Amino acid sequence: MRAVLVLALGFHYTYLILALKNNSSSVIIVGAGPAGIAAATKLLSNGFHNILILEAEPRIGGRINSVKFFDAYVDLGARWCHGQVNNIVYDMVKDMNLLGRNEFSKKLYHSSRKFVDQKFVDDFFKIVEDIYEGHDDKKINYTNLGEYCEEEYIKIVNEKFGNDPTKHELALSMVHFFEFYVLGGEGSFSWHDIAAVADYQECEGEKLQNWYGKGYKTFLDVLMKKYPNPKKQLPVDDKILLNKDVSKIQWNQSAMNKSVKLWCSDGSTYEADSVIFTPSVGVLKERAEEIFTPRLPQIKLDAIRNIGFGAVMKVYMHFPHIWWGNLTGFNLLWSEEDSKAAVQEFLEGPNWKGRSWISYMSHVLEADQNPHVLVAWFTGPLIPAIEILPNEVLINGIYFSLEKFLGHIYRVTKPDSIIPSKWYTNPHFRGTYSFQTPEAHRTSAESILAQPLNNYDNSPILMFAGEATNPTHYGTVQGAVETGYREANRILKIPFCYPIPIK
Repeated sequence: MRAVLVLALGFHYTYLILALKNNSSSVIIVGAGPAGIAAATKLLSNGFHNILILEAEPRIGGRINSVKFFDAYVDLGARWCHGQVNNIVYDMVKDMNLLGRNEFSKKLYHSSRKFVDQKFVDDFFKIVEDIYEGHDDKKINYTNLGEYCEEEYIKIVNEKFGNDPTKHELALSMVHFFEFYVLGGEGSFSWHDIAAVADYQECEGEKLQNWYGKGYKTFLDVLMKKYPNPKKQLPVDDKILLNKDVSKIQWNQSAMNKSVKLWCSDGSTYEADSVIFTPSVGVLKERAEEIFTPRLPQIKLDAIRNIGFGAVMKVYMHFPHIWWGNLTGFNLLWSEEDSKAAVQEFLEGPNWKGRSWISYMSHVLEADQNPHVLVAWFTGPLIPAIEILPNEVLINGIYFSLEKFLGHIYRVTKPDSIIPSKWYTNPHFRGTYSFQTPEAHRTSAESILAQPLNNYDNSPILMFAGEATNPTHYGTVQGAVETGYREANRILKIPFCYPIPIK
């Protein structure tokens, strides 16, 4: 009799698994960025087709946003593949001849137009890289990265240039530039908000790998198997609804009501057995209290509050003539005196603590495969205000700065067209990428945010993905993809049948 019962239960289990493969269960993915698309591709690849992706934007990609601008695509969001070892993005494309290599320019110009010796600049960047990327044993006694960087930098500068008053003074004046360099990598508004010792794990190998002017969107095509053979593509596009801004998720469960219900701002509603929520932690910071019913557990709300999230801004600029010669990029060093004077010299736009917004443009790089295009990087606390400036003001301010620094060497012209990124003011993002604050490091906030909320039967019902839920690769596309796969695998492991007690 027991053998018959076991056989019957085994058949019943197999039947339910086959039913699952034939879409008896449903999943809604909120967000069609790299985490959401990764989750969808993992599910589809494993025969799970009953999925729907709700995307708030009129496009897919999330913080990957490749836009055609003159001769090539430019990336308003993620631009580089960072590293080659333990990098899921690199592993997926390494044999496809899709990645090129960028060099970070170490040419530096001063706002006073005085010549800065290249040997001195190289020494400066060596000091900066050693401090910023140095071992954690020196950082462990500091709370935040800014405190550590400032103290260590001043100590090294005093030792290296103390006997040369001119170089010593110049090096000390470069602390602000050092901070801008760090903020470009971290995405914070201040380096005092960043944990001195963090859990991020660098991927070894080349850090600035570009996409040959095809844009990071190329990776999304690889992820969805549209590239290299479109005939093998997964039906991800068929699962996506655009312009669906999710305004409410009712996830409270009981034995009588097992589905999750979602409302969108256009009035449409959807139901599913499980939800994978992938929007940025910037969105969660602003809307977590209002989106979820019932309210998220306090430990998760605390994690959302503790994870850092700021913004950087890029402005792609097209020039009718290549006035910069063979430069591949340059760095702009504002003196304290000149940055304060700029408030009076250039009256358009905001300022912060006596510094004009134009002095927060510290790096200008060439665009990939786009000979007439440069990209200016802005960092720091004024990003929210800079993003709302009219294009005309941006053009005037950038031209003023370039002329101030380079007008005695080059015949600088105004850009005739620009595309600025606007991640912070976009309500579907509210910033660029996460960083680890001291409190997030202390509490392992990223891991807490990654934990699912379970159904009455202890199966995951509301899951969280996205780069900010990755404890070691936050702030990156590879980190986002890893989390999408993680949550899809969680779905695939859910036991959808339970043993029935035999009396």
